[in-house]
Amino acid sequence: MSHRAALHVSLLALATLPVGALVGCGPSETPADAGLDAPTPLDDVGSSTPDAYALPDALSSPIARAVDDDDGTSGATARLEVLTNPLRVRLLAADGSVALESVPSGLELGLAPMGDDRYNDVTVEAPRRVTWRALDLGIGAASDTEGLVGDGLGTQARITLSRVGRGALRMRVSTEANEAAVGLVRMRLAADDGSYQGLGERFTGADARGFVVPMQFSVTSLARESGLNEHHVPVPFVVSSNSYGLFVESREAGAFDVALASASEVRATFEGSTIDYVFFVAPTPREVIAAYTQHTGLPILPPRWSFAPMHWRNVWDDRAALETDARALVDLHMPATAFWIDNPWMTSYSDNLFDEARFPGHVEMLSEIRASGFRPLVWNVPYLDAPDDGVAGNPAEELFGPAEAAGHFVRTDSGATFFAPSALGVSGLGEPAGMLDFTREETVSFWEDRLTPLVRDLGIRAFKLDYGEDIVPELGGARTDLRFGDGTTERETHNVYAMRYHLPYRRALDDHSDEGGFLLVRASCWGGQTVADIVWPGDIDSNLTRGDTHNVGGLPSAVSALISLSASGFPSFASDTGGFREGPADLETIMRWAEHTAFSPFLQLGGSGDHHNPWLYDPTAQIPDPTGSYRELARAHTELIPYFRMHALDASANGTPPILHPSLAYPDDRDGYADPDAYLVGEDLFVAVVTAPGASTRALHLPPGQWVHWWTGELYEGPRDLTVDAPVGTPPVFVRVGAILPMLAHDLETLVAAPTPMGAARIDPSDRPFLRARVLPMGLRSITTEEGIAITVDHTSGLAITLAPVTSGPDLGLRDVRLAIELDHAMPVIDTVTALSSGGSDVPSSTRAAVEAGCDGVCWAVEGTTLYVSARLTGRLDLDVR
Repeated sequence: MSHRAALHVSLLALATLPVGALVGCGPSETPADAGLDAPTPLDDVGSSTPDAYALPDALSSPIARAVDDDDGTSGATARLEVLTNPLRVRLLAADGSVALESVPSGLELGLAPMGDDRYNDVTVEAPRRVTWRALDLGIGAASDTEGLVGDGLGTQARITLSRVGRGALRMRVSTEANEAAVGLVRMRLAADDGSYQGLGERFTGADARGFVVPMQFSVTSLARESGLNEHHVPVPFVVSSNSYGLFVESREAGAFDVALASASEVRATFEGSTIDYVFFVAPTPREVIAAYTQHTGLPILPPRWSFAPMHWRNVWDDRAALETDARALVDLHMPATAFWIDNPWMTSYSDNLFDEARFPGHVEMLSEIRASGFRPLVWNVPYLDAPDDGVAGNPAEELFGPAEAAGHFVRTDSGATFFAPSALGVSGLGEPAGMLDFTREETVSFWEDRLTPLVRDLGIRAFKLDYGEDIVPELGGARTDLRFGDGTTERETHNVYAMRYHLPYRRALDDHSDEGGFLLVRASCWGGQTVADIVWPGDIDSNLTRGDTHNVGGLPSAVSALISLSASGFPSFASDTGGFREGPADLETIMRWAEHTAFSPFLQLGGSGDHHNPWLYDPTAQIPDPTGSYRELARAHTELIPYFRMHALDASANGTPPILHPSLAYPDDRDGYADPDAYLVGEDLFVAVVTAPGASTRALHLPPGQWVHWWTGELYEGPRDLTVDAPVGTPPVFVRVGAILPMLAHDLETLVAAPTPMGAARIDPSDRPFLRARVLPMGLRSITTEEGIAITVDHTSGLAITLAPVTSGPDLGLRDVRLAIELDHAMPVIDTVTALSSGGSDVPSSTRAAVEAGCDGVCWAVEGTTLYVSARLTGRLDLDVR
């Protein structure tokens, strides 16, 4: 059993242990056919209700409060209204239409006998011993944007409306009377006919309708095969295909019931007595997501080389095994740059010292890996092994005592060091470990000092950060009573801990790497996108099953997580190609998964079992050439890195999601809502992942527009349903007519220098110092690439192309551009090309081979139905095609 698998077994066992001994979490996502917990008898607080309007604090007429997002210069695009008797909350768009509204009496406080001293289950419609009180009555109007509301029985709250930004408005609900009895706040919104997405990392499909989605990690015992609810990155933001969004700006435990308890309602239930709701409205769902992301923090931009294929194995037995894989990648000309050294690699957990018994001469080993065009990366966890396990020479245990004395560990309410339950088994010694308290700046600095030699001296350029999910709000309904150095408890810190855990790694990379570095993280929270670069989904199934109440799910779960995270402010996601749980993956699973990750921004090959290396699998009738098929997928991914980077740059600058489900990209095309395994990368790539075992075709719904099949070149007109051939290795991928796809060389093998590779020579960026572009002309389109080149194609009358060096912003200094312009896919079609002029002077035609080899100035050729153009830029270049 691998060390990571052992961790899961340990955590699953927690459900059988005494509550006071451990930390736990809330319930897992519940599908529509699973039902909710049956209502339990409630303590009725003030059930004898007189006529509310006869009460002395009640008004005889309703209150109406409102706020616009008008900043005084550009006019209002959104309006938020609260009316009472009964209470209704309405979000209005710029044209005055209602984008979102609550159901009547849809704002409620949950009264509990113990208030918020006891955990109250946020995932069920009727939490035990909780009475819901609707805040219907207008009690008093403090200002145009503020008023008091109540239930007529002594429970009151202040409603405060404010402007957040353009298209973004906030409503704060703060309990002001009977506060000690309030444990929960619930907003009940009218469900519409849209697709509800976001809500963080989810494994059960793009649309959250019909599910309860918890906003915290939890132990679920046998409810799911992992024993966990698998909500590693919960984000309390939901976006509708009807172009609005709701963000519950809270760190408390919560849940969204998306039309499960009632098909006509979406319910957001959170612990606490004060809640902030931020409403977003914009012309498109894409802009709604961008506005939310700007509000919570723009995502960090991973380094360019991290977009190249990554490689790893679950366990490296020794240095020889590691170097065997590195040489195979080189000798087989497999594109790869990041090279993961996963667990185990340390002497003890977590001393951050290479185990010389496993990796003798590790300094030389890491140097050779770097010289081969790889960047070495290592696995890590936030624990220090506790002492007294009877094993000598354990550096982590030697660190433990001084760290404990310095206050570097999370503590319990009694002041004792908290021993993280999921750390049982991390050391492999059967002993628990202390969990570092990263809410303390002193602890962050202490841990950064332990990481610095890895980055500064050994050239480690990324960390795979496992776990950090042990801080949870409850176990079995009881508070876990943890205390942190910043004065918080598990209530506020259960999700935030993961983001704090990532900080010292972020700082070590930023402070000691001159070529960038990235964090691949398993857990995070809203705002965490500003610290961690890439999310990976933990240990999902190594098969093609769909996630549900029991199954974590395999490839479909990975696709779901990619889509839901992109709609939640996390634009970067990388699943294990082939999965992890359920034992070694078969070849079909690995290859179908590689088809997906090849056409998403990040591809990491690796997972459970001995390896996920296609070149070590025997050919089958379905997959006669595993090595060649995977190589071509990895090459396709590498080619598209400039396209992926163009959208990553937009995400980091503007919050624009790079991945969208068709329902959010084309909300008026209702037929595109049903497919959970399809997505768009930017506007110009449509991907339909094959998830059915043994399939050779794929039924799909093509979005509106004209689309060209990536592999066959066949043109299709959308929107339409169709079935296409989908043999393993050539997944259904389509390019939109009108696209300009910036690309790298087809045979590029690494994105960093490879001066002295192990084995064969590697093709690195110095060997291919040019930018390619695949062009399907239609109308006027312009892009600016990270490589420092702006490309404009104008096919409104004739065909004109402008190439220009970028004078500001990111610039990699490339000035050699090679275009492939598909004439038969241009709209309108270009039948022939007789001349190409540059600056008004005709350029003689050449051969395709000469053009693709590059030339001084400008050269061109036509072969078949494609026009090939090569240009070396010294300034702006205007080309006219006739």
